[in-house]
Amino acid sequence: MFKKIFLILMISLGLALPVFASDMESIKYNNLKDGSKVAFINGSWTTSFNKKETPYYIKKISTGTGSYSEFYNPDGNFVFSTGCQYEFILGGKLYGYSNYDLKFYEFTFNEDILEQRELSQEEVQSLFEKYEIIKISDFSTSTNSLKIKKKFGKFKVIILNDTDRYFYNYSYSTNNAKFKTYPLKGFLCITKAGMIQFSHFGDNSKEFPWFILLVR
Repeated sequence: MFKKIFLILMISLGLALPVFASDMESIKYNNLKDGSKVAFINGSWTTSFNKKETPYYIKKISTGTGSYSEFYNPDGNFVFSTGCQYEFILGGKLYGYSNYDLKFYEFTFNEDILEQRELSQEEVQSLFEKYEIIKISDFSTSTNSLKIKKKFGKFKVIILNDTDRYFYNYSYSTNNAKFKTYPLKGFLCITKAGMIQFSHFGDNSKEFPWFILLVR
């Protein structure tokens, strides 16, 4: 289902670790570059358009402490943040990923309204075929833990949020020396058995429960 984001709407600006091409190991699609402008023209998103006659557009911004995207009107005035930190164009479609939602979105544009649609698990899987998807609802409701069996080689995982929970300031800790998290919060690479904790500064409360992956 589409949720329409009107031009007067302000979405809180989300900061995350910057995502550069050199850091995107095993990530299939390159993130939009710092300063990139993408516009919805003739039914598709593109970075190739006349900047002097630009329509509404999204601009990618990276700083020393964060990475985010902003939506601008034709006069170059800021309207709102998209809430995503990782975006890529594929086949004329613009996809975004939010570190705080742990969700993927597709952006379309219609009569001065930016439309944001959440991708289904099947759509995410088709985009990232080599990753196994683990949903937040897969974790035990009593212990917030999940046992998984590591596969051969680098076991690549995407943790996908299928709830309404928000994961601001969540991060990973682990006793797995060979565990690696990419510069995207839900993208993991596991090469050794162990425990992986995803938490809000180590908290485990009703408001900020932790999530534990037990890799066997």
